[in-house]
Amino acid sequence: MLYYKQLKVLFLLIILKSCFFAICVAKIGFSTKTPYEFIHPPQKNVIEDDWYNAHTDQYTCGAVHVSAVIRHGARNPGESDSKRIANIHMRIKDNIKDGDKFKLLKDWTNQFPVNNNKNLNDAGENEQHHLGQRTARRLKSLFLEEDMSAVQFMVSSAKRTEDSALAFYEGINEEIPSEAPEEFDSEVNDENLRFHTMCQKYINSVENNSTALKEYKVFGSSDLINQVLEKVIAKLGVEKNVLEPADLKTMFVICGSEMAVFKFSPWCDLFDDEDNEIMQYWSDLKKYYKNGPAYRITWEQSCPLVAELFTIMDDVIAVIERTEEDKDTEGYLLGNMMFGHAETLGPLYAALGLFNDTVPLTSKNYHEQKNRLFRTSEILPFSANIMFVLYECEENEELLNDEEEEDDNPDDDYRIQLFVNEQPMLIPGCKNLLCPYTDVREWYSDISDDCHFEYLCDPHKKMHNEL
Repeated sequence: MLYYKQLKVLFLLIILKSCFFAICVAKIGFSTKTPYEFIHPPQKNVIEDDWYNAHTDQYTCGAVHVSAVIRHGARNPGESDSKRIANIHMRIKDNIKDGDKFKLLKDWTNQFPVNNNKNLNDAGENEQHHLGQRTARRLKSLFLEEDMSAVQFMVSSAKRTEDSALAFYEGINEEIPSEAPEEFDSEVNDENLRFHTMCQKYINSVENNSTALKEYKVFGSSDLINQVLEKVIAKLGVEKNVLEPADLKTMFVICGSEMAVFKFSPWCDLFDDEDNEIMQYWSDLKKYYKNGPAYRITWEQSCPLVAELFTIMDDVIAVIERTEEDKDTEGYLLGNMMFGHAETLGPLYAALGLFNDTVPLTSKNYHEQKNRLFRTSEILPFSANIMFVLYECEENEELLNDEEEEDDNPDDDYRIQLFVNEQPMLIPGCKNLLCPYTDVREWYSDISDDCHFEYLCDPHKKMHNEL
């Protein structure tokens, strides 16, 4: 364990070698095993209320609610990956010719517990804790005079999501301490956050359908993957029959998992920048066809989650409007924090029209997709998150022209802004980052209002699987 910590300096030198004045030639990442700090470096100076206040030329707004869907933090590799990497390591160790050159790899031992159920690790806990802190700081005035009972936490049945939610909660409380903090409580809801395990049509048509991932499988036997394999074999100096393409996937997974926790992995040394890009694309193909926009049922099954997001924001607005007439009206949810998986966020992105490339990813267009939107290392790393901030707005009367009149339509009093991995993002169909809530509500009404999950997921109904 100690030698990993000592090699953090080496890790920094590797990064500096690839980057000059923060301009990197290659986008180094590890697909869905990418540490969150790779795409969002820790911020020491987060501006207080940075997200609380918003304005346009016509409106001044204050946040009244935030809804978030957050992937769990960095986790340990699963038992199957741990067993596979142990087997790969044994084969390499027994056949490697230059043991001194790859001493770190030869002496490598698995630092992750084998029977861990893919649990959250220390790095993942830190990711979530700091994300909670930053969110609370950016929306400090929203939470400052309220207790945490006004914030709802929803998780899946996987323990790593509950542990992530708890770490996030503790981060909020550290930023905004309370004299009598509420005991952490969460609701388990797999229909909203683990729908891919409950939708039988999806399971039959995509997850268990060998042809659904055809492009991913074809790429796995392509010249590009064989090129990576040959380079790795040449670096190690082992016989060609020692490793096969499937081994590269496991090595890449362990590389990313160790980078998240230890900031260094000897497995990463086997992949140069070009190899990393090819391995990322191979992983992206799998997620694109399994959990992305490729098949209609994949993103349609997220409709309970989309409905939950908008129903809660509808309720917030309704309570605010009633409160103006009845001061005794009970409060509303300030925060709706939901913790799921890459399999939660991928379909949600597609349902919202985010990161949908004009040209589909295929096994044949790797070179044409270098600047693709669907890059999982950037949109689905550990602790990936999407947040909707709802604002109540007032018109700036002094900015109105003489010919203009103040708008009394209550539908125009609310605006919404989207953040993905803490970066503002234009909602499809909006002209500005701060968009009228009624417009956004209408654009997504088909999937949010007409969600009949049991009917949708009936395997006997016809599936639309065109790209």
